[in-house]
Amino acid sequence: MPIHAIDAAIVGGGIAGAWVLNLLRGRGYNVVLLENNAIGCGQTLASQGMIHGGLKYTLSGSLTGASEAIAGMPARWRQCLAGDDEVDLRGTRLLADVYHMFSANTALGRLTSFFASKALRGRIEKLPPEAWPTAFQGFDGVVYALNDFVMDTSDLLATLTNAHAERIYALEAGADTISARDGGWDIQLNDVTLHARQLISCAGNGAATLIDALDIPNLEVQHRPLKQVIVHTSNDVHLYAHCLTGVTSDEPRLTITTHKGNSGTIWYLGGQLAEDGVKRDDAEQIAHARGELETCVPWLDWSDASFEVLTINRAEPKQSGGRRPDEAYVAREGSFIQCFPTKLTLTPDLGDQLLSLIEPPVGGELPATAHPRATIGAAPW
Repeated sequence: MPIHAIDAAIVGGGIAGAWVLNLLRGRGYNVVLLENNAIGCGQTLASQGMIHGGLKYTLSGSLTGASEAIAGMPARWRQCLAGDDEVDLRGTRLLADVYHMFSANTALGRLTSFFASKALRGRIEKLPPEAWPTAFQGFDGVVYALNDFVMDTSDLLATLTNAHAERIYALEAGADTISARDGGWDIQLNDVTLHARQLISCAGNGAATLIDALDIPNLEVQHRPLKQVIVHTSNDVHLYAHCLTGVTSDEPRLTITTHKGNSGTIWYLGGQLAEDGVKRDDAEQIAHARGELETCVPWLDWSDASFEVLTINRAEPKQSGGRRPDEAYVAREGSFIQCFPTKLTLTPDLGDQLLSLIEPPVGGELPATAHPRATIGAAPW
């Protein structure tokens, strides 16, 4: 079987893999992407699509390492959307150009003065009622506008991959298909062997299995599950907001996004509901979610709503005590590079880090191959 040399192979077709493919192709790398299922079908299409600047990490009333590590990301993404960045996202659809934060209690304690402080100037704005989105019609409380926004993740993946579809192969990466040779990696396709000088893992939940299969030292993975909730409702109300009503932790009580499901409008719920939901069984999580909506969004009727639980198993670099990573992660072991964006928002930072570690391109063309290509998956709703 013929062997064809390439600069790099990327494993994993979520947002990290799609971003890296686009970035490296723009720099002249002869690179392919390997995806064992459909593009985005892991964590990316199950995410809420939020590009945020970290203010949801400041509910203790002070800036944090996590909030500041991510503060510049909305502006960076907007540069990409305007075509003013190396990764050109012009034409990518947004679900919401502004994200909001609201509370039924106008006395948010020290958060009120903190949100109005110079430290947050330009990142959050208290809105007068006449400037509230129509989704808040019937609400009595306080509403803030953030610099954050929400991407259509299916459209984002299409923007990143459409021009490179011939380079995205359907392949289950593991010891049966990838092997180390001559300082690089042989990748076995149906009718050709690719020899990649570098292997870039963006495999998400598959990263730990790949690291073990290829016997990569010094890289460890942790998982932090969430129980998100999908709400099917006849309320054709679109809301993109964090609820702080009665908030008792440093996480928003609810993080709400709205999407188009097969049966109509759905609300997708995260925040503290999802973080704490891993302690509940699915029936308990659904009952709790219904109660949270009735408390946090009481001006809408939830009597006919139906609920589903979606468990997401976030994969990240191992941290002391299993804590949440503050930054994107890229580490190199020989010719193997492991990447975790750790959150959608930090993907551009992941790309920057990768460029500082990857070897320069040699370039070249792909071989002719009939190996099947992977296509974009569907959102879980």
